Amino acid sequence: MKLIKHLILAITFFIGNDNFAQDSILPIKAQKILVDNIGNIYALNNDVITKYFTNKQEKTFSIKSYGTLESMDASNTLRVLLFFKDFQRILFLDSQLSPNGPAIELSELGFEQSLLVCSSFNNGFWIYNQANNELIRWSQNLEINVRTGNLKRLLDINIIPNFMMEHNGKLYLNSPNIGILVFDIYGAYLKTIPLKDLKNFYINYPYLFYLKDNHIFAFDLNTLETTELDTIKNNCLEVSITATKCFWLCKEYIIVNHCIK
Repeated sequence: MKLIKHLILAITFFIGNDNFAQDSILPIKAQKILVDNIGNIYALNNDVITKYFTNKQEKTFSIKSYGTLESMDASNTLRVLLFFKDFQRILFLDSQLSPNGPAIELSELGFEQSLLVCSSFNNGFWIYNQANNELIRWSQNLEINVRTGNLKRLLDINIIPNFMMEHNGKLYLNSPNIGILVFDIYGAYLKTIPLKDLKNFYINYPYLFYLKDNHIFAFDLNTLETTELDTIKNNCLEVSITATKCFWLCKEYIIVNHCIK
């Protein structure tokens, strides 16, 4: 109970920015959703991304000509990253879902086996290059300023990553067979968080939220304590977690409610 009280105190400053009603049902049908840290919803449906703003406005963007969307990173709401793995292509969108410059062709930069991509500070981005198991950070000007070298050789572990994100000056690389590998912004390995078999997660320091076996957990990055917060709703496919709420993707709608009891 003490942990939950601290968690509520840690996230209350976000509440004023999230205007979707609590415990509400939104008539939004989507194949995938992502929610940014101020509560805007990005819904993918039939090659169209629709952004549902917290003020109830909507914007759409067609990705049909770019390829199949592998992942989206909305940690920077002014520069949303889209990764099209099949064409090794990155596209940034502004807050109104308009392209923020031309698409970045990773194959033209000499990297044809980028497995994962995520946003980084100062409008940069990270890639995980599968060809040599290396993390590489690019600046906004498409200059390489960090290379880790082959992580499998350096760390002597079999990394099979499926998700990564940068938060609060650290890069978190998820390898379900090992856990979450943590690096600083210079690519130096710091530690491994012993949470295995995860698909993805959300971080609002000092808490890491994740879904496992239909249960939502909060992992304290400082104390290493884990608290169960909720269970996935009936007839819902997945959940996106923000600092204040859960957004449950169901077949015909989205349920919005507080994860924390």
